[in-house]
Amino acid sequence: MKILLINPPTAFSQIYGDWDLSDLDTYSAPLGILYIASYLRENNHEPYVLDLEALKWDFKQIEEFASTFKPDIIGITSMTINFMSAHKIASFFKGIFRSVPIILGGAHITATPIETMSKYPEFDYGVYGEGEITFLEFVEKIKLNETVTCVKGLVRRDEDYTIIINEPRPYIENLDDLPFPAWDLLENFPQQYPHSILESKRLPAASIMTTRGCPFHCTFCDNKIFGTKVRHFSADYTIRMINHLIDNYGIKDLMILDDNFLLNQKKLFDICDTIVNDRLDLTWYCMAHAHTITEDKLTKMKNAGCWFLELGIESGNSDILNDIRKTTTKDEIAHVIKMAKKVGLKTKGNFIFGFPGETLKTIEESINFAIDIKLDFFQQNFLTIWPGCEIFTQITDDKNNYEYYNSDWNSLAHQRITFIPKGMSKADMLNGSKMAFRRFYLRPRIIFGLLPLLTSKRGIIFLYKASATFIRTIFRKS
Repeated sequence: MKILLINPPTAFSQIYGDWDLSDLDTYSAPLGILYIASYLRENNHEPYVLDLEALKWDFKQIEEFASTFKPDIIGITSMTINFMSAHKIASFFKGIFRSVPIILGGAHITATPIETMSKYPEFDYGVYGEGEITFLEFVEKIKLNETVTCVKGLVRRDEDYTIIINEPRPYIENLDDLPFPAWDLLENFPQQYPHSILESKRLPAASIMTTRGCPFHCTFCDNKIFGTKVRHFSADYTIRMINHLIDNYGIKDLMILDDNFLLNQKKLFDICDTIVNDRLDLTWYCMAHAHTITEDKLTKMKNAGCWFLELGIESGNSDILNDIRKTTTKDEIAHVIKMAKKVGLKTKGNFIFGFPGETLKTIEESINFAIDIKLDFFQQNFLTIWPGCEIFTQITDDKNNYEYYNSDWNSLAHQRITFIPKGMSKADMLNGSKMAFRRFYLRPRIIFGLLPLLTSKRGIIFLYKASATFIRTIFRKS
């Protein structure tokens, strides 16, 4: 069967709010639908990937494409942040192909299956949780004109339009059974997917994931798609995938998107040792939870080409860290950053302002903490109450926890204030954010640390655009 898989666009204003970073144009390949595409292809179907995030097509171009490609099934992936875009695209295709089933997958439908299917009838079905096997089984049933009532992991409508959530699908235990993502189905990969110069030393670059699932239980995060049990692609699979990217696409730099890449030490060491022993020409960036970091891991990583480590720190206030169940202490975070600096890694810390209990004093603590532990880069977002996360239930159960809360899916964005905790105001939040970026980045050590970017045309363009956005945003009045 011919299956059209669509990654809908996400407006930069939706992601970054007042930070207009649209000129920087950095994208990662949509790994979720690329895994589904390769799994379908391995099972003798004909997938086509339409990545509208990178293509930037308007509806006229989409219509021209639709006139030549007539799919049997249309699959659309979506997070909450780009759901309204997915809805518009689904409506458009439903107007052209009325009898073609349109199925929605991804984080949003997993978090809100009943509400989404009830309000948006252009989606005929939904896949919740891990998608490869569910989608394949759905496709096979449609091909044979059989009922889908027993397809695990499927959301559907009954004859009376009641929303039915089928039995959940067990997670894939052996991830090595999956073929590599179908990067070949992307138009002009990897050139059309430039990574940020702050997250990649060289181009061409690509992103990969080597685990699924997260064992931590932060209240602001939803882990319903991949679950709380961490499952690993093996070291052998990971190395073969890296070699595939190097041999077929000339990849020189990787962004490893796992939250838990450092969790399994043997796997980590096997990957690093192979990179060194096989003399792979590779630099890479990864994220990690502080609990999983040791100095011997960092040393091994640095020797294998790792140059950048990103941590979700979230807050410099101990009470907030406890309340959101981050399970890390300020001392532990400071120690981890010190170790990373010792072995020569650049470090970035991500902070969130606006948790319940936040005050001007706790924001000041976070700013001071980010400066004191000598991070190289600082990122701050505002708390976004995503559907499906634990804090969503906490907030909706007790309206005394906040001054303001906007639950409109189309308004949610990391750099837009959609939640204000009790005792704070929008002005407090904005001023705290602007103060944080000014105090962190307008220091000689940080400014001089960015000067090496001026040695390349790519770096000069980035610094010019980023600096203009930075100045315009942190000095704005409202």
